[in-house]
Amino acid sequence: MSLYHQVIDIYQKAQSQLIRWERRRLLQTFWIGVGVFFVQNAQSLQTNNPLVSLAAIFVSIASLYPMYLWCSGKALGMPIFPFFALTHLNTNAIPLLSNHPLVVTYPPESQFYAGITVTIHLAVGTFFWLKQVKSSPPPPLSYRALVDNKGENFFLLILAGAVFFQMYARGKWFALSGGLFALVRGGILGLSVLAVFILSYRQGEKKLTGVQSQIYIVLMISYFISSAAGLVLRDNVGVFSVAFIAYILGSRRIPLITIVMVLACLTVLHYGKGEMRGKYWFDRGGFTLQPWQYPAWYSEWIGYSFENLNHEEQEEEGSKESSPSERSSIIQMLLLAQKKSPEEYPYLMGKTYLILPQMILPRVIYPNKPRSHEGTYILSVYYGLQSYQDTYRTTIAWGLLAEAYANFGLIGTAGLGMILGTAYGKISRWSMNTSILSVRSLFSILIISFAAQSEWSASVYVASLFQSSMVLVGITFVFMKVIPNREHPVFELMESNHDYEVEHE
Repeated sequence: MSLYHQVIDIYQKAQSQLIRWERRRLLQTFWIGVGVFFVQNAQSLQTNNPLVSLAAIFVSIASLYPMYLWCSGKALGMPIFPFFALTHLNTNAIPLLSNHPLVVTYPPESQFYAGITVTIHLAVGTFFWLKQVKSSPPPPLSYRALVDNKGENFFLLILAGAVFFQMYARGKWFALSGGLFALVRGGILGLSVLAVFILSYRQGEKKLTGVQSQIYIVLMISYFISSAAGLVLRDNVGVFSVAFIAYILGSRRIPLITIVMVLACLTVLHYGKGEMRGKYWFDRGGFTLQPWQYPAWYSEWIGYSFENLNHEEQEEEGSKESSPSERSSIIQMLLLAQKKSPEEYPYLMGKTYLILPQMILPRVIYPNKPRSHEGTYILSVYYGLQSYQDTYRTTIAWGLLAEAYANFGLIGTAGLGMILGTAYGKISRWSMNTSILSVRSLFSILIISFAAQSEWSASVYVASLFQSSMVLVGITFVFMKVIPNREHPVFELMESNHDYEVEHE
């Protein structure tokens, strides 16, 4: 064995031990979370149909196992697939346990089959992902990255720009054409995810200066306020999920107090969201809101929320809006596809995937480019949930898994697991042994934010990813420079050996 490979082998073993030690707190928190989850759902597991409970247990284990592997240090790199798998708890396992009003319309046997389908999908994905991340690859000789000092200030400016854009979108200060608005929005959203992750990661590492830390906190609060003002709380959930993931990775601890505070705010706002939408959104087809109107706006909103909370018992009898857990469920779409295909409706055989190449073309070049949700609309129209005209007013979430089943059946769901597991594993591996401000790590961060979008179909995923990736490519060549990886332990050891270059080749 060459000296280079001996050094790599020693380094990888030492790195694995160090990572396991660093993540010991996360592993403890993981087991506490697992215990709380099963205690909370113990009654449902006992009272539900045995087949449904068994299916929920299988899905829960398959959803949690990748995160266990990562928290225990048995899997390395960015936890892209573990967070992807974890979303299946809320979208598939909990709806089986909680008697979701749409899920219970299907017989226990159908629910069991759906649970097994989700489990197979995740098990296949976990297998192919783990093959990529069991060990780290040899460190790259160099990579493109932002210089630390410039990087943090740059991302603070990006986050400030995202807040400004949110206020502009609410206030409608000046007109942008539809294509230009979509282009700016896509760029801002893609960059803001990166900014939130990097700044939260640095905050967790305590690498931000005192002034930078204060600006970051003010901008995050401003982002929450300006984004939630649009009455779509889901966007805030995604952004703060990215922030918490980054902070946990940077600090190696979970900010429980902050998480509880954010969840409390979102819960309170959720209870008044229906009245606010009915008054300002649905009836008038939109609204204009200026920043100085936010105090009165949120005061009215919170008033509706507490009014609903005070009448919770009455609302439970029929008038209460669906809970957040019910709204996040998508397993009912898989149940629908499994009920109707292939007997009533033949498998689509890739019809929703044929439009994917068109999704990466700019509308300026291809004016007839389909809408980003076109794959979702194809599914809804095909299964009789909507007419095509209805899709211009309402979008019904399907998710990647139900879409895969509608196209190719059980083989499609296993194939999707293989593709996502392999892709997420390779991207995680590609970003190993590089700075958090490297283009490799930043791309992995983008993928984490996309992996958490459980309601997207493939067309939305591809269109959004391409747009955000082009923004990152621009940042790479304009703001980044090639940084030698000399400080990596492997190269520090090898630099003393004059045969290094020959051995490495």
